[in-house]
Amino acid sequence: MAITPITEPTTSLNNARIGYKNLLTATTTDAARKVLIPNTYERYPIQSGSTSVKFQLSTPSEINYLGFAAHNLGSFQGGVPIEVKYALTIGGALTSIYTNTFPNDGAVMALLDGLEGILVAEIELSFTVGIFGAKLGVFYVGNVLEMQRSIYGGHSPADLSAKTKYQSTMSDGGQFLGRTVTRKGSATSFSWKHLTPDWYRESFQPFVESAVTIPFFITWKPSDYPLATSFGYTDGDIKPSNMGGGNALMAVSFNFTGHSD
Repeated sequence: MAITPITEPTTSLNNARIGYKNLLTATTTDAARKVLIPNTYERYPIQSGSTSVKFQLSTPSEINYLGFAAHNLGSFQGGVPIEVKYALTIGGALTSIYTNTFPNDGAVMALLDGLEGILVAEIELSFTVGIFGAKLGVFYVGNVLEMQRSIYGGHSPADLSAKTKYQSTMSDGGQFLGRTVTRKGSATSFSWKHLTPDWYRESFQPFVESAVTIPFFITWKPSDYPLATSFGYTDGDIKPSNMGGGNALMAVSFNFTGHSD
């Protein structure tokens, strides 16, 4: 029996968003170049006081998301206020598009509204810090991949799915003496069904190719859980399958490892 394609709009916030395109390519501050490299080890040390840093896009482009990861902006001094502004030209007038104080040190993907048709050339990121010690490791700006379908039941949210490596110490007599965390993060899987083949090839396949080497932001249901964002990577190639049943619809899934300090 043929399956009737789902007609849910791709803009529904019930559908996952994936931020894998980072359009930032340059900065005028040497120390801030670290946030343009998507590793979570190197961090941009933010100076104390009210400070700002500018980033440039390779070409003026539309944007609809900001991604922050590998930071201590939520815990440092009770939270570091940040503001993001954009300019239409390099060195041009700045307009504020985002302000926040993060509730924790987890990954953040801010979905932006009202910028359709606006070509952004430069981004300014501002901080207000009392003392030196705040750090940021990853900053993405670009366009999200809006998944064509929602995630169905059975999904384990990455922010609730810890993957921790322990080292336990035991006495010769078998008594527990303590435990040390040697590595921590999160691990889950994502899966979708009833994807149209044209959408998969045109919209999802570019992400598949990027995910081979580049980590990404993902939030599984921003309508209900806007803070449930993770930054991480896949552990293997992503491959779709045809669902059969007299239609051309496709299914795809992948495993995901999330970063955590």
